[in-house]
Amino acid sequence: MVIFLGVIILLMLPVLYKRYVPVAGTEEVNECTKNENVLLVDVRDFHEANRNPVSSAVHIPLPYLARQHREISKKAVIVIVSDKVLRNLSIRQLKKYGFEVKGYCCKKNAAYSPLSA
Repeated sequence: MVIFLGVIILLMLPVLYKRYVPVAGTEEVNECTKNENVLLVDVRDFHEANRNPVSSAVHIPLPYLARQHREISKKAVIVIVSDKVLRNLSIRQLKKYGFEVKGYCCKKNAAYSPLSA
């Protein structure tokens, strides 16, 4: 039984690492503003991006990033995220496809209210 639990824990370590350990070399950017050297990539889901839009960003939610990463020009990238897990997963995936991720901008949304929709 102890060996079984040890094997389960060993199998879960890579998943936990990808989700919760920050990516080295990426820093938080205070302003999500476009400039000519950096491309903004919004990886938040559609609802979050519509509630708090960044007009100059390319919007590709994280689940679609694997098949649509070719739509992103090969520039330095700043990722727009809503939480730490999304930050870690999207930066790792973009680096896997060869993008230079300069940093991230965290756009947290207020709690959803049906009255605000």
